[in-house]
Amino acid sequence: MRNDLMLSTEVLPRGGMRRITDGRGLLLLCLDGRLWLTQEGDARDIVLEPDQTARVEHDGLTIVQALRDARLQLLDDTPAAS
Repeated sequence: MRNDLMLSTEVLPRGGMRRITDGRGLLLLCLDGRLWLTQEGDARDIVLEPDQTARVEHDGLTIVQALRDARLQLLDDTPAAS
């Protein structure tokens, strides 16, 4: 059983952007379309196709942009503190 906490599901039109601040540990799931993301402190650019995920690995600013009309989910699947 997964214990993911779905934070949001969003629709981004082509060229639309989503800013995530200090999101380390969040999981981004591309449901439809194509997404590009970049993270502060990380030189990589990541492109996600449907059913692909990427984890926000750094605090600071993460930018997600739709390369074509897209739908995405943000999940917090970090273990709960006991």
